[in-house]
Amino acid sequence: MMDSLDISAIIIDDDPEAINLLEIFLSYFKNVRIIGKSTDAKAGLALVIELFPDLVFLDIDMPDMSGLQVAASVRTENFHSEIIFTTAYQNYAYNALTIEPLDFLTKPFCLEDLENVINKYIARKEKKKQEQKLDRFMQSQSVAFKVKLPTYHSYILVDVNDIVYCKSNTNGTNVYLQDGTFEMVTRNLSSLMLLLNSPFIFQINRSTCINVKYLQRIDKKKEICILRFNHTTFEDSITKSNIVNFEKLNIFPSF
Repeated sequence: MMDSLDISAIIIDDDPEAINLLEIFLSYFKNVRIIGKSTDAKAGLALVIELFPDLVFLDIDMPDMSGLQVAASVRTENFHSEIIFTTAYQNYAYNALTIEPLDFLTKPFCLEDLENVINKYIARKEKKKQEQKLDRFMQSQSVAFKVKLPTYHSYILVDVNDIVYCKSNTNGTNVYLQDGTFEMVTRNLSSLMLLLNSPFIFQINRSTCINVKYLQRIDKKKEICILRFNHTTFEDSITKSNIVNFEKLNIFPSF
């Protein structure tokens, strides 16, 4: 399970034993924090509006105010929280679809069911993050600036616009420049991308990130990414999920 993302959660269920069981299950996920719980639907709704959790585990069948009503109110007040309905009755699922929940947990559920839900949330957050990055790229203009990168013996100043692609090695990352040279940087790929902090730099697989300014085409059938610079062609594999992201960049040649 992916566990790098800190996740806050609120539980709303009129059955205290159901809340206790869910708390026990959630304790296995070190990145999940329970910041509120309630056996009363209206009080639980107030908690969600006040605390703005990432996840709301919400029982559908509750007295006075149903989980569907709570979810509808959450949607009008808060577009951040994801709803996970917990119910013993599968026939509620159809009506609940109008709320567009993250998922359903049918009681009794197991730890594996909950793990699937948590991973689904993390995947959705990552997708949104990539889409936001793509949006920033589409709105951005090319601005030349230099970044200070550490090497084994010193530091170098590199214009981010001159970086074509970066590739991990056992001791750090090789940064390949548009003039055909490369620099060995003492940072792993993830750390290097944070240092570059550029809307043009995208990761295409586990070990490679590219500058989309040099992107020539993507071969969806072969799942390869092709860059062109200084009369040189570079090819590397690209994941299917990133192919979907790059298809949104319609300023590039046909895929």
